[in-house]
Amino acid sequence: MPHDHPITVRYADTDAQGHVFFANLLTYFDEGLTAYLTAIGCDYAGLRARDGVDFVYAESVCRYRDPTRFGDPVRIRTQVVHLGRTSMRTELQALRGDAVLAEGHLVSVCVDATTLAKVDIPERFREAVAAFEGQ
Repeated sequence: MPHDHPITVRYADTDAQGHVFFANLLTYFDEGLTAYLTAIGCDYAGLRARDGVDFVYAESVCRYRDPTRFGDPVRIRTQVVHLGRTSMRTELQALRGDAVLAEGHLVSVCVDATTLAKVDIPERFREAVAAFEGQ
C-alpha cells in the first residue's frame, strides 16, 4: 500500500522556464520518504534515538514525464518495494491528479548513526514496513 504526501509547488522550486527545477523533484522524493517513515512510526529522529541507526542515500533515479509548475498540487507516492539486509529500495511518483509528473526510486542504506558504518536494518523497522504495506 503506497503512502501519499501532499506538496504544493513553491515559486522558489521553479526555474527560468517556469517549471520545477529537475533536482527539486528529488527533494520532493526525499520529503515523500520522510513522510512515509513518520507514518509508519519510524521517523529519522526516532531511528537515531531508539535504534542508533540512520539511512543514507546510495542511489537516486528520477524520470521526468510532465512539467510541474508553481502552485501545482502534487502528491508524492512512496512505497518500499525491497528490504535487503542493510538497504531498502523505495519507488516514488510525483502525481498531479492521476497524471504522473515524475517517477523513480531511492536506494537507502542503513548505517550506524555515529560511525556511519553499514549495519543491518532493525527488526522493528522491518515489522513497521510489513504492517504498513499489508504483508
